[in-house]
Amino acid sequence: MVVASLIKPTADQLIEVADLFDHYRRHYGEPAVPGQTLEWLQEQTDHGRLTVFTAHIGKDLIGLATAAALPASLRLSCYWQLRDLYVAPGARRRGAGRALLDAVHQAATAAGAVRLSVQTEPGNAAALELYRTSGFVPVEDLRVLTLSIHNGDT
Repeated sequence: MVVASLIKPTADQLIEVADLFDHYRRHYGEPAVPGQTLEWLQEQTDHGRLTVFTAHIGKDLIGLATAAALPASLRLSCYWQLRDLYVAPGARRRGAGRALLDAVHQAATAAGAVRLSVQTEPGNAAALELYRTSGFVPVEDLRVLTLSIHNGDT
């Protein structure tokens, strides 16, 4: 049975999460940088910029999600954005993605967020289906624009 939950990561948990996060990064073509990944996650969680969720089967970490709370200026409130969701390839199709998404949704609701948003590539059919069947709807009247500041990042 998959169990997903919000964690306040201890040093040992963050090491385990960083390892899986590096697998996620490699999935998207980024190089493995274990020490740098751990340092980055530590900084993001220490400063409250990211909230971490994990999915386990027994004691095995099989998935992770991160979310960020952002100001909803017009509503004088906040909204949450699901930033990352990853399930290890050998553990897919067992409900971990949905369990992580549900845990993020519950935490956002408990925090008083006015909405939960996510973005993914148009060709990521599995993710799009998960989000659609979880109640997410496309936003048709917005365009996402980006301005590269460093190293050609987008």
